[in-house]
Amino acid sequence: MARSLSPEEIQVFRDLFNSYDTDKGGNISVEEFAQVMSQSPGKPPSQEEVKKIIKEVDLDCDGTINFNEFITMMTGQPYPPQIQGEEEEYARAWKEYDSSLNGSITTSQFRQLMAGLGEPVSDGEVEQLMNNIDGEEKLSYREFVHFMKNRVAEIDIVNSYQ
Repeated sequence: MARSLSPEEIQVFRDLFNSYDTDKGGNISVEEFAQVMSQSPGKPPSQEEVKKIIKEVDLDCDGTINFNEFITMMTGQPYPPQIQGEEEEYARAWKEYDSSLNGSITTSQFRQLMAGLGEPVSDGEVEQLMNNIDGEEKLSYREFVHFMKNRVAEIDIVNSYQ
């Protein structure tokens, strides 16, 4: 099993990524990567070689390298680490609505997702959850996982008293 990166190692990669991302757009473009590669020792790669390198590591096929893809490229292991156990089930269910795990879903999609997991939610739970987030009535994957972990913990606590 691959070793997890420490927060310090992630910060080193973040600093390096930010130095490559000269326009601060959150992704390393072909041009930005070509600039970095041209400063490396040896013969600089052609534009086609740079595009080929990016295509190999561009997991979301947007033509750029995002931070997660950058760490994957630098370490040779998927980043963030692959989801295990319950979170794998959450990711599978979420991907029916947002395949990237980076977008958000509506209240109605959230209800459908929960029903699909066999975990129907009350109106009160939905209202409380939506009031605790950004006010756009949309839920991100990260917020969803946080909700589910809290829900599981609450159920475990209640069950421990029965």
